[in-house]
Amino acid sequence: MTGAAVALGGGGGFIGRAVADALGRARVVAFGREGIAEATCPEVHVLIWAGGGRDGGEEAHVAAPLRALAVAAARGARRVVYVSSGEVYGLQPVPFTEDAQRLGDTAYARAKIRGEDEVRAAAARLGIEAVIVRPGVVYGPGQGPGMLIPSLLAALRAGQRFACTPGEQTRDFVHVADVARMIARCAEDDAPAGTYNAGTGVESSVAMVVRALAWRLGRSDLVELGALPYRAGEVMRYVLDPSRAKERLGFVAAVALARGLESVADCPQEQVDA
Repeated sequence: MTGAAVALGGGGGFIGRAVADALGRARVVAFGREGIAEATCPEVHVLIWAGGGRDGGEEAHVAAPLRALAVAAARGARRVVYVSSGEVYGLQPVPFTEDAQRLGDTAYARAKIRGEDEVRAAAARLGIEAVIVRPGVVYGPGQGPGMLIPSLLAALRAGQRFACTPGEQTRDFVHVADVARMIARCAEDDAPAGTYNAGTGVESSVAMVVRALAWRLGRSDLVELGALPYRAGEVMRYVLDPSRAKERLGFVAAVALARGLESVADCPQEQVDA
C-alpha cells in the first residue's frame, strides 16, 4: 500500500486505529461521524469502512458507508472494504463459512447484513470492487467498554464483582492486530474481491477467557460465573472457518489467545477507549 491514498471511515475507533497502523506507509485519510466531503477529500485508491459500534444502527452501518462510498468513488476509489461482523451468521452449525446463510437476528447483525448488501450493490453500480470482512469477536489493548473483555477488566480493576452467565458458550476471539492486518491485505490490488471471515478457527469458551483474565489480575474472587441467565436465543457455538482467507489472501491469524489476553490485561487503564 506504499504511496496509495486510503480513505478510512472510523479511523479514530478501536479497529480503525489498528487498521491505520497496519497500512504502514500508505497515506491515510481518516474520518469519523462527520463523514468525508468531496470538496476536501484528496484522490483516494480505496475506501475502508470500519466505523460504527454495536449501537450505531443503520445510520452507522448502512447510510454512512454509502455516503462515504459515493465520495470515494468520485475521488477515484477502485475498491471498498466493508468491515461487517461474524454475528451475521446467527444460530447455525459451526464453523461458519462465508457461503452460510446470514441468520443473525440482533439489531447489530441485521444492520450489518443490510450494510453488506447495500455496499455490494452500490459498488457494482459504480464499477468498484467490493470486499466484505466478517471478524469474529475482536479484542485487544485499548478496547472501550461494552464488550465482554473490557467490561470484565474494568470491573476487576475497580474491585467490583463481575456477574455473568455460566460461560459455556464459545466464541472465536480474534486479536485486533490480526483483524487490522487482514483488512489492510484486503485493501491491496491483488486481493481477490469477495467475502472473507477474519477469525482464528478456534473455539474458546467465555468461562475460560473470564477465568484466565481474572487469574492474571489476581481477582478470581470477584467473578460470578452463572449469576446471570443466558439470553433468549443465545448462540452457544460461534467459530469462523478461516480457510478462504488463508487460501485466497495468504492470511492466518498470528496472535494466540493466551498472548492476546496478556496484552489486554497488561494494557494501562488510561489507554482504554472512553
